[in-house]
Amino acid sequence: MKNNINLMIIGLGLHARRVYTPYLKKLSDNNTNVNLKLGVDLKSQKDNIEEYLRSNNFPLEMVYFNRFDYRKGMPKDEKFRLNELVKKNNIDGVLITTEPLVHKEYAIWALSQGLHILMDKPITTRMNVFDSLIEADGIYNDYCGLLNLYKKLQNTKKTIFSINVQRRYEIGHQKVFELIREVSEKFNAPITSIQAMHSDGVWIFPNEIVDQLYHPYSQGYGKNSHSGYHIFDIIWQYYLSGKIEDKFPNQAEVMTSYITPIGLLKQFCQKDYYKYFGNDYKKVHTRTDDELFKIYKRFGEIDAFSILRLLKDGDNICNISINLLHNSFSRRAWLYPSKDLYKGNGRVKHQSYIIQQGPFQCIQVHNYQSDDKQDQSDIEDYQIGGNNHFDIYVFRNAAMFGNNEKPLTIYNLKSLDTKNTLDDAKLFHEKTKEAVVTEFIDFIKGKIKDTSILKSNIDTHEIPVKIMSSICKSNVMQIRGKSPIVKFDI
Repeated sequence: MKNNINLMIIGLGLHARRVYTPYLKKLSDNNTNVNLKLGVDLKSQKDNIEEYLRSNNFPLEMVYFNRFDYRKGMPKDEKFRLNELVKKNNIDGVLITTEPLVHKEYAIWALSQGLHILMDKPITTRMNVFDSLIEADGIYNDYCGLLNLYKKLQNTKKTIFSINVQRRYEIGHQKVFELIREVSEKFNAPITSIQAMHSDGVWIFPNEIVDQLYHPYSQGYGKNSHSGYHIFDIIWQYYLSGKIEDKFPNQAEVMTSYITPIGLLKQFCQKDYYKYFGNDYKKVHTRTDDELFKIYKRFGEIDAFSILRLLKDGDNICNISINLLHNSFSRRAWLYPSKDLYKGNGRVKHQSYIIQQGPFQCIQVHNYQSDDKQDQSDIEDYQIGGNNHFDIYVFRNAAMFGNNEKPLTIYNLKSLDTKNTLDDAKLFHEKTKEAVVTEFIDFIKGKIKDTSILKSNIDTHEIPVKIMSSICKSNVMQIRGKSPIVKFDI
């Protein structure tokens, strides 16, 4: 057992400040022998980060570097400086919470140092993945490269390389896994279809699309790379929960349909914004619609609706729809974007899943917020529209089950939380992210010794990455006037 754990974090953006640094500071303050020793970020963010650390009484040693082009690799002087800091601070593990374009470079570096890694999703993305087959293929190639380096490291040192997809850890989704397994085992029934929908409730104005660097579109990627990977991952975890060996698919086909910033501007042109905000809109109207159409040409997707077909020996055995939206119900009603673009700009999340297992079971998951103020929650927030709303409707063929089975059972997070692990004052998925960090720390300490029992180690992410890569490839093929159907092996 390792008693003293020293960690570093690369990227102190809005997400890290909301989830990681408060939890790690709490662990440190509670004398748990978990020490966040070092932070790394961009020189351009120095003043902002120093103010954040001062206002939160968080004395964290920081080092700042210039932004680098991930296509050219990490600069040698930065790599050398990081190596020195790892030795000086006896660093055991690193949290990588940067923009996804540089995930790969920091992960390669961390693996070269033998560090334990906790990294945000997606594993990687690339510039111009919107319209380049090379870049779309590159998403999967990046994964294979990192996985091979990770496996090579395991020959000399056992480490964790966790990807933070917190839905795998959430008690609501864990209950869905359990219900799927039960029917799969009882009736030899695989999942026969899934309908998945996720909307971010992000209202981003026409000129902001050009200039915004948080969850950007201007670099040739969009919704799929922002929050889409969470959905690619959870649908695959659902399917695996009902896995039946002799009914398992060996191939998949993907087809997608995007709405881009060009389509969004044709839905809501800037004349409309004058109707919404009056002459005040002149203050932000820096480009005409025609100018924006030209600028938007290679920008990433706003919405992405995709169909995934799971095939066994060429025959379709499961249809999965994946509907991802940024352009959806929002609470934003102001002209200038808020400083907090993560949770403070009118963002409202909706997600739903409908999972069918033939005639035996239908599970519906409903998670709908109505309030964009999500810093504090209470018991009422487990109701529909609340910050922690998450209902599971389970419809069952009662006569086939027998034993007084009910045709309908409803669960919510409060009823599932029998151990009282949820904190009413926090969003449940943010509380769950703390569980992701705890698993990471427990592996470093030696409380967990077997990587096979980790919920989200990198070696369990091949198919979600293939889904993401293939969706991007499908859009490229459609742009080129070719068949948008992309096939991959399972």
